[in-house]
Amino acid sequence: MRLYETIFIASPVLTDEQSDELVKQFEGIIAEQGGELLKTDKWGRKKLAYEVNKFQEGIYTLFEMNAGPTLVAELERRFRNHDSVLKFLTVRMDEDAKAATRQKARYDREGVRKAKAGIKERSAEEVMG
Repeated sequence: MRLYETIFIASPVLTDEQSDELVKQFEGIIAEQGGELLKTDKWGRKKLAYEVNKFQEGIYTLFEMNAGPTLVAELERRFRNHDSVLKFLTVRMDEDAKAATRQKARYDREGVRKAKAGIKERSAEEVMG
């Protein structure tokens, strides 16, 4: 299972009760597909950067979840088929953590190599003179 963030924008014509029901519906899909919902963050009504389906604003909701690729595909399929969802985006978040771990390991290896070779780290003042 991987860490994902999904944000979706719902139609602004929905009432608060309808938007809460929509969020609960998508939370249920995540649970039924075997995902683990870590956080649901309702941002509320926000102005859109550009007009979407003749709407100037939308209701934003963010999900953080541990999920497999099949769950993400199913969730995005449901977003596409739901009339109240204007836009959605899913991003895999564990890629950044993996890249940071690789970079740290590379720096550690380089430090060990320089220590074995007797190369001393120099400050910027020493280099620039």
